[in-house]
Formats: sequence, C-alpha cells, structure tokens
Amino acid sequence: MDSALLRFLDLVQRELSADDALIELGGKPPADPRAVWCALPNGSRLVARFAEPPREPAEVSRRLEELSAAFAGLSSGGGGQRPAHGGSTHRLDDELEVLAQRAGALGAVVVDDTSPVIWGTSEPRRDEADVDYALLLAQWADDVEHAGVNLIDLLELDDLALEQTLATTSLGPGERETIAGHLQKIRERGSRSPNAWRRQVAIARAIDRVRGPAASEGSTHGRFVGQDEQVGVYARSFASIYRLVLAYPGPFSELQAEGAVQHALPHIERLVLALPPIDPRPGAKIVRLHRPS
Repeated sequence: MDSALLRFLDLVQRELSADDALIELGGKPPADPRAVWCALPNGSRLVARFAEPPREPAEVSRRLEELSAAFAGLSSGGGGQRPAHGGSTHRLDDELEVLAQRAGALGAVVVDDTSPVIWGTSEPRRDEADVDYALLLAQWADDVEHAGVNLIDLLELDDLALEQTLATTSLGPGERETIAGHLQKIRERGSRSPNAWRRQVAIARAIDRVRGPAASEGSTHGRFVGQDEQVGVYARSFASIYRLVLAYPGPFSELQAEGAVQHALPHIERLVLALPPIDPRPGAKIVRLHRPS
C-alpha cells in the first residue's frame, strides 16, 4: 500500500476519532454497529471502526462519504489527468472561495514551498495561474507604483492615454518603455474588470510575501502575518510543505482571518492531499503532488 493511501487512512481515523480505518474489497459489508462504511468508486469499501457504536451514526456516515470523495482523487492520481474545473480541484477552489468570503479577504490560494504550482485558488483559473507569474506580476506592480502611478488605473488606458499619463511622471524614456512593456505582457494574459485586476494583484503580492525574496520575514511557527498599505497577508503552513494564503487590500482583522482559517483548514488539507498530478503545459514537466513521508 503506498504512503499516500496510508496517509489518507490516517486522516480518516483522525478526523472521525475512530479506532481504525481501512479499505475492504469483496465479502459482505460489516454488520457490526461499531463500524461505519461507504462504497468507493472502484467497488471497494471505506470502513471506520470505533470502540463503541457512534452516538450519531448518520452524521459519521455523512462525514465518511465526504472523506471518500478525497479517495476518488487519490485512486485516480497515478498519472491520470486533472480536469481544470472538476473533481477535487473544483471542490478545493470552491472551498477557498467560501473561505475568502468568511475571512473578508480579496482571495485565497494554496501553494507549496518550492514548485510553481498554485494548487487551489478562489479566483477563476487561467493559464497564468502559477507562482512564477505571480512573483513577476508583484514585481511589475511595484515598479509601476514606484513611478507614482497605479497599475490598475494604467491597465484601463489605451496606448495613447498610457503614453500621455507616463509622460507626466518623472520617469525617463527608458523607464516609461519598461513599464509599458510590463503592461503589455499583463494584457496579453487576458482582460479583466478593475476589481478582478485588483484581486489578482493582491493575490500576487501575497504569494510574493510568502515565496518571494523577503518570505522569511514575519513568519513564526508556520504562521505568517503581513500588513502594509500595499497588501495584507495571512498565511498558514499545513501538511509540512503547503501554504494557505489569504490576500487583503491592506490592513485587516487578524482575529477574523485566524477564526476562518481554523474552521476551514482541516477540509482544505483533505482536498489538497487528494489532488492528482498537475497537467503539464506544453514543454513543461508533470508536477506530481508532494506528500510528506
């Protein structure tokens, strides 16, 4: 049995406070009132065993069914493709959208410590949804704002209006050309509304705070809090290598963020551990889900 499946069974046992968790194939379903089970897509059964019959077997059964959805992602992850908006990915993105709303954040994402993959996001998925682009976008936003202008405002301008606006700054011709180049590259990724641009830039800056050059600053015991005029960031580590990151437009209520994350993190962890490999972009390698040993 592979380590990912063993971790999944450990998770089931821990989440349900069961004595044991196992997968059965064939035979009759357990009749013992101390056992709760559900069918899995591959024809086997996921079983949780308790020392005593559960007080609320219907609720335990419901939670076991929810956990079994994670197994469906695990059992298909040995090289299969991950749909862009389906299965475990869709459930994870939905959960992050709900979390962002409860926490009062502009957005929420899940990244890991080293790869370019954004495993989950509260935002609609696009081709540029990776850490490398987020770090570039954060740097470009900083470059523009150092010139005394707002990136979101500039993205709404046509070429002539952009040239006129940049001409009113103290930038030299070369610097204006560089910023115009940044804006062109951002626009090539697709158009957005001003609010959608604002969310994307905030999320990019939040990712930069936890994965960029200054990532170690403000981080203690797997928890990161950063608050400044550009962006507010609340991040929590989980499963050894992953980061759940909330992005705010500026200073925020740390208490509200902490409460929302505490409530959502166990379910988010289950969904992340269920994700199969990421489909490679042309010319890229498959990025397999890293699970701690």
